[in-house]
Amino acid sequence: MKVENIKIYPCFAAHPPKAEKMEQKEWDYAQYGLENANIVLDSQNYLIDGYTYYLIARNYGLTSVPIRYSSRQIVKASHKIGGKLYAWELPGMLIDRVSSGEKLIVETSRGLRTVKVAVVEEYTFQEPKPFKMVLRKHRTGKKRGVV
Repeated sequence: MKVENIKIYPCFAAHPPKAEKMEQKEWDYAQYGLENANIVLDSQNYLIDGYTYYLIARNYGLTSVPIRYSSRQIVKASHKIGGKLYAWELPGMLIDRVSSGEKLIVETSRGLRTVKVAVVEEYTFQEPKPFKMVLRKHRTGKKRGVV
C-alpha cells in the first residue's frame, strides 16, 4: 500500500514512540528491511498497529509498505447487574467471538474479576487513554476436580 494512503488516528500522532524503540526498529529495518514490519490497518485504512514502521517508511522516503487488515474491539461490561460499565479491549483471538451477556475474566486494580458484557464495539481510538486487555472467556460447566 502507498504510505501516503495510510491514515493516522490523533492518538498515535499525539504520542510519538520513545527514542529507544525507534532506534531498535531502525536497526531491524537496516538488517531485515520491512520483512518484520507489522503494519496493520482497519477497514478505513487507519493505522491500528505498526506506527514505528510507518514512521520509518516515511523517514526513509518509501512509497509503499506491506500491510494487513484487522480490527480491534472493546467490550463494555459491569461487575454487577445494572452496575457501572467499564471498558476493556478484546485480544485478537476473541474478536468477533464475544457477545452481550457473556462473562469474561478481566484484570482490574483489585485482581482478576469476572464481568458480564453489556455491549461489544469497534475500537475507534477516540478514547483518551488505552484500555486494559480482556484475559479470557469465563468457563462454564463442571468445576475442576468434580466428577
